[in-house]
Amino acid sequence: SRGWEVIIKNSSGSGENLELLKQGKVDLCLVQNDFPGNEQTKALASLYDECLHVIVSRQNSSLEDFLGGTISVGQKGGGTEALAKAMIKKLGVRDESVTWRNESLKEGLGSLLSGTSIAVCVVTGIGNSVITEAFREGNFSLLPLGELPGEVLAYNYPFVETAIIPQRVYSRAPGKGLPEKSLPTVGTRVVLACNSNLNETDTLEITRTLMEGRAALTKAHPLLARMVSPINSNKLQFPLHEGARQYYERDEPTFIQNWSDPIALLVSLLVIAWGIGVTLRELFLRRSKESLDVYFEQVDEITSELVKGTKPERIQAIVSDLHEIRRQTTRKLMAEELTANESFVIFQRQLHTAQQMVNEFIRKNENSSTKG
Repeated sequence: SRGWEVIIKNSSGSGENLELLKQGKVDLCLVQNDFPGNEQTKALASLYDECLHVIVSRQNSSLEDFLGGTISVGQKGGGTEALAKAMIKKLGVRDESVTWRNESLKEGLGSLLSGTSIAVCVVTGIGNSVITEAFREGNFSLLPLGELPGEVLAYNYPFVETAIIPQRVYSRAPGKGLPEKSLPTVGTRVVLACNSNLNETDTLEITRTLMEGRAALTKAHPLLARMVSPINSNKLQFPLHEGARQYYERDEPTFIQNWSDPIALLVSLLVIAWGIGVTLRELFLRRSKESLDVYFEQVDEITSELVKGTKPERIQAIVSDLHEIRRQTTRKLMAEELTANESFVIFQRQLHTAQQMVNEFIRKNENSSTKG
């Protein structure tokens, strides 16, 4: 509607993205906040968190098993390589004692399965579908990095943050999942970046479109429920583009300067007059927030039925049930009756898994009918 033409380019990760941005071959890119940028790189939005997963082949694996082994650290110049190497070396594994291998996540998991790698490192959003599928099919596990890995690394690796991989976020079977208990790790933010010479009007409108369309974006990409305004964040490496800053600060200097005293007086009077009412309203709204527990239970029941095996005549009813669950939770999210937090992201992943299982059931049933 604004005359924009959007072309998506694939890349190896943050390093290539920033190089393409520097060369003027792209206008926008995704980049991890810990990846070194340059003075021309500006931020438009802080999108979501990613965290380091260290995947190993045995549940009782330890860092001692790494010695003499090969560790997959993602594609060359990607966001995983630098953070993973820094964390593992900080935990006492020296460069000369291991072999680092650059490859995609799928290639790395294949190497781990075949025994040619001892570990696969990947910095990604929680609930990554490739990792979920690998845990479901293979005898893999997540390596603990200690109680406070973020604090250990923060002093010599800028812009790293403490992160938690929630208990059983990666479902293996009904009631079973990884990690067995919440696992501390390190992570960083994913930033939507642009070049400093991008037009201010365009960057303001892009930022407005993102922030005001967050509910719709979350339906397609649940991780974007974590999108926040970076205006007061001191953890963002890249300075805001002027157009984005204008949106976040809602720049209206003339109005604010001319009416700052009357506005301050009016706000003070309103706070005094409505303070008790606002407090009561907040308490009411907090209590009215619905829990996702009932929807988690519904999806878990459906998943359990699919795992045990269900009759073909039941599948259409299951499809309808899943559709209704998604419709209800999306409506409640947009009406602010549900909170777009980490639990909601996990729920969306579990719902997506159930829908994939239904699709697989239908495909197998159709193949059986065709052969018959």
